[in-house]
Amino acid sequence: MPDLPDQIPGEDLRDYVTKPLLDRITDQAVDSDYKAAAERRDPSGEEPTRRRPGLWAMVVVGLFALLATTAAVQTSRNEDVRQTSRQVLVDRIEQRQESVAGLHREISELSEDTQRREATLNALGQRAEAASAAAAATAERTGFAPVTGSGIRITIDNAADGSEGGTVRDYDLAVIVNGLWQAGATAVAVDGQRVTPRSGVITSGATLRMNDVSLSPPYEVSAIGDTRTLAARFAETVSGAMIHTTTQDYGMPYQVENIERLTLPAAPSDLLELTHLGTESEDKGSKGSKGSAKPTNTDEDSEQNSEGDREE
Repeated sequence: MPDLPDQIPGEDLRDYVTKPLLDRITDQAVDSDYKAAAERRDPSGEEPTRRRPGLWAMVVVGLFALLATTAAVQTSRNEDVRQTSRQVLVDRIEQRQESVAGLHREISELSEDTQRREATLNALGQRAEAASAAAAATAERTGFAPVTGSGIRITIDNAADGSEGGTVRDYDLAVIVNGLWQAGATAVAVDGQRVTPRSGVITSGATLRMNDVSLSPPYEVSAIGDTRTLAARFAETVSGAMIHTTTQDYGMPYQVENIERLTLPAAPSDLLELTHLGTESEDKGSKGSKGSAKPTNTDEDSEQNSEGDREE
């Protein structure tokens, strides 16, 4: 139980006892506060002076305003930097986009150019193939490419009695070759030597030569053509009738046979080399060999030469 105070200031005992407890506790708390405040007074008994808060408030407010201003300025500067950086990035992006668009246009132009060049190349390739095919066909026709096919083979030999009239001459072979061309042959060879526009059978002493190669009896003249008609058409030509009569008159062995598969080699490549005109002395020295430049003799010339030589 709490001790009662020795003296109850300003109240008598009756009031103190009858006063509600809550009011009494409140009054005593207020009195205690006053007492504590009195104890804090200076020894002289004067109350301490209170500091004026205005100066410090102004300093604090000024510092806060300075900080706020600095923050605002810095924020503004940062915003300017951000705006500048953003604009720089936007400009770079636009430049890169323009560069990419330019590259796309260049790619498109290059693609179109490539397509045009490919079309041109394809056209050139087709022309090259056609030219190669034409060159191959021309080489076969002119004798500078080997050729294989069906055809006929004509064999002729010197007469067994060894008579001069029964000896196969260069014009005899020329007559046979000309007749085969007229009958529709597409390629002709004499003893394996391909006949070309620059070929010719010539007499070198007692030997026949063609493409600068010596020939020997029995002579075989092979021709590529239709086996159903080539032999018959050859016999109907003037050349065929002439050689048939000559071989019959002089007893020269003569045979025509169909061959299912013939292979005629290409002519020597040196025949493709072009000749040139020489000096006057060279022309005089080469007069004796001009007659050999003819690839073949005509039927009329062969007939006249054959008749003239054999009559002698």
